[in-house]
Amino acid sequence: MFKELPPEKRRYMELLFQNCTEEVKYYMAVVEIEPGREFIKAGADCTQIFLILSGKVTGVEWPTHERAYPFKDFGPGDFFGEIECFAGLPQYRISIVAATRCKVLTIPADAYMDWLHMDVDALFLRTQENMHRLITQTAEARKYLFMEGKDRLMVHLIRFYEQHQPLPDSVELRQTRTQMAEEIGFSTKTLNRSIKRLEELGLIRLNKGKIVISREGYEEMKAHYIEYYLNG
Repeated sequence: MFKELPPEKRRYMELLFQNCTEEVKYYMAVVEIEPGREFIKAGADCTQIFLILSGKVTGVEWPTHERAYPFKDFGPGDFFGEIECFAGLPQYRISIVAATRCKVLTIPADAYMDWLHMDVDALFLRTQENMHRLITQTAEARKYLFMEGKDRLMVHLIRFYEQHQPLPDSVELRQTRTQMAEEIGFSTKTLNRSIKRLEELGLIRLNKGKIVISREGYEEMKAHYIEYYLNG
C-alpha cells in the first residue's frame, strides 16, 4: 500500500502500522479519487480516517458567509479525520477536495481509534505528528497575516502551479481577478498592484489579462517563499 510514498514517509507508515489490529487490516481499503471530487465534506459525520497515498488534495474552509476558502494543499502521508477523532468532534471540521487524481487509504474511525487505544507506540507517533502539524500551521497562518500583497500572491501562485503533476513548463490561471482577490484575502486593487509588481520582476507574464506562470518563474517564487519562511 505504501510503495508510492516517498521513502521517508514509507518507513514511517511501515513503523506505524506494524502492530495494527486485525480489524483495521480487514476493513481498510484503497480507493482512487478523480480530480475535483470533494471526498470529505465539512459538517458530515466523521466515520472514516483518510490517508493520502498519492496525489494532492486541497483543504477548504466554509466560513459563516458560505463562500469556500481553499487554504492549504496536502499530499502523500497526510491524514484526515484523525484530529477530529482525537478531539472528540463528531463531524469533519474542513472539506477536502482532490486537486489531482489521488489514491487514498480509508479506515473506519472506530476501528482506527480502538487500535490507537491499545498501541502505545502508534499513539505516540500520531500524537507527535499531529502536534507538529498544528504548531507549524499556526505559525504559517501568523506569518501569512503579515505578508505583503505580492508575497501572498506568490503563495497562491505556487499552490496553483504545484497542483499540476508532473510539473508542467507553464500554467495559465483561469480565475477572475475578483475570485483571486477573495481567495487570497485582499482587495482587487491590491491584487492588481501585486500582479504588476510580479510581472515587473519577471516572475509571471500576462496573456490577455490572464496570469501565466513559467517553470522558471515558479522556481524563483518558491526560492523566495522558502527564504521568507526561514529568515522572515
